[in-house]
Amino acid sequence: MPDDLFLDSTMRLLEKSLSWRSQGQAIIAGNLANLETPNYTRQEVNFQGVLKDHLQGHPGIRLAASHPQHLQGISGTNGLVRESDDPPDLDQEMINLSLNQLGYQTSVTMLNKKLNQMRTVLEK
Repeated sequence: MPDDLFLDSTMRLLEKSLSWRSQGQAIIAGNLANLETPNYTRQEVNFQGVLKDHLQGHPGIRLAASHPQHLQGISGTNGLVRESDDPPDLDQEMINLSLNQLGYQTSVTMLNKKLNQMRTVLEK
């Protein structure tokens, strides 16, 4: 049976959303861990931009490593992360963390509802 027999576009988007939110959690945690690090510039999570690109069929831009000593960057972020010129701010990072957690929980709730709908259909 094919893996994507039950995966419609909504479920695929929710799967991507959970992945992006997990990556966002790590980025925000990194900002919080470096609050006291001199010259550290915060990284920003661009969830809306990545979602917009995904919905428009543009999965993001990947940088090409044309030399073996080029840094590979963060794998799998596809435009999710961007550097800021500002140092991290505790209050802003806590707000970002809360919003990210809320987005993750919303995606989980929607995915559970979708799976429950499928279960109901299969039971009938």
